[in-house]
Amino acid sequence: MYPNLVEATKEYWQQLDKIESRYLEGELSLEEVDQKVEALMKKLGRKRKEALLFLTESFSLWVSSHRELLITLVFTLMVVYSWMLTMNR
Repeated sequence: MYPNLVEATKEYWQQLDKIESRYLEGELSLEEVDQKVEALMKKLGRKRKEALLFLTESFSLWVSSHRELLITLVFTLMVVYSWMLTMNR
């Protein structure tokens, strides 16, 4: 299943807002804010890495399962490009 980056980012901003309000109310020290923000950034970074890994694996799977189609497409494009070059002379 594809990691939902939109939802993860939304959650990240909501948690940042909560941290900010707790800091402004005096419930958190600046050091605690730094620790919590760092943890949130690491969590969001992991989600982004998961999404990138998912995309690269999906693309790799698609390429390996459609190899003949890609070869045919490249060959056809080369022939058309060569034909267009000869037509311009």
